[in-house]
Amino acid sequence: MPNAPLPTIEYKEFSLKVHERAAETRRVIKAQMEITYRCNLHCVHCYTDPYNSRQYFPRELSLGEIKRIFDEMADLGILWLNLTGGEIFMRTDFFDIYEYAYRKGFLLQLYTNGTVFTQAIIDRLTQSPPFSIDISCHSVNEEAFDRFTQVPGSFRNFMKGMELLRHSGLPFCFKTKAMNWNKEEIPEIRRFIESFGQRFRFTTSLSPRLNGDLSSLDYRLTPEEIRGLEDTELYADQEDEPCQDTPSWTPSSPPERLYRCGCATNTIHINAWGELGTCTMQYERRASLRDCSLTDAIDRVFSAVRALRYTSDSPCRTCGISTFCEKTPTDARRETGDAEAPIPYDCDVALTRAERVAGRPLIHPLAATHKNWRTPP
Repeated sequence: MPNAPLPTIEYKEFSLKVHERAAETRRVIKAQMEITYRCNLHCVHCYTDPYNSRQYFPRELSLGEIKRIFDEMADLGILWLNLTGGEIFMRTDFFDIYEYAYRKGFLLQLYTNGTVFTQAIIDRLTQSPPFSIDISCHSVNEEAFDRFTQVPGSFRNFMKGMELLRHSGLPFCFKTKAMNWNKEEIPEIRRFIESFGQRFRFTTSLSPRLNGDLSSLDYRLTPEEIRGLEDTELYADQEDEPCQDTPSWTPSSPPERLYRCGCATNTIHINAWGELGTCTMQYERRASLRDCSLTDAIDRVFSAVRALRYTSDSPCRTCGISTFCEKTPTDARRETGDAEAPIPYDCDVALTRAERVAGRPLIHPLAATHKNWRTPP
């Protein structure tokens, strides 16, 4: 008797079911790993670039350490694995890492700047295709691109890489960060991305660099510029898939938790030095995977993050528009010196987004504590 065909299911339905089950069982199903801080570019906004220096490379996880972590991820039932950097292809052992993860059965997502693709890399990926490849595309103007990356010729390498990718048959998409230096380019970037048959999406959030340097924030758009873009372009404030489960609450009964974004639910982040946290920008609590197992690190970090509470009278504690806010406690600590403090810029942006949804003016979150605060137009 011939074998019956296996039943099929749409990916979105499959993903939703897995996330729902993970929420019920409080199980980690997604991981992001920065396999290196090395990069062939020095983008002016990049939060990892301070460690893109030869003196830091010996601190990065070895191939053996990475394989051991992958083994533990597979044992835990982690399904989605995002490999990022730095620039992932700068590791000479990248394909040893990639193919080991591929054989483990992870749904692999790759983040790359797209400037180092060669036909050999494309051919190797085609043999064992990733689930998706995310390409950073912040400019399509040669002068602006090279100035932004601080590497002459990087734009030409990017365009060569994109032509290779265009004809590869590999699954890929673009991500754009809208900033004050490329804001006039957004329509042109959109046309470029759509010429590949891809959907244009952009984000606007920028974070301090990992060493605390705030210079990356100089490239932020103003709240008014963000609102103007969001009125005319497709804004992607998160991935298509659910990431972490955000607890529901009302302004009349706000939670005391410092992290309200759903940190410490179903996702982990591992930096290039093997330090585990709950997401890319959560550095309030970390555990070294060189000192403990993946399971122990998750238990330790998740319980610590869940236990963090507001201890001050920060306006964030009772803010009624926090669902529109992109502040993270780690960013607040780096920008203001206090993880509980509001970041005025994020308050301004949250207000413009909340007013757009409400269709009417709202009171600024800091109005009560800043008597001379003026609501942005």
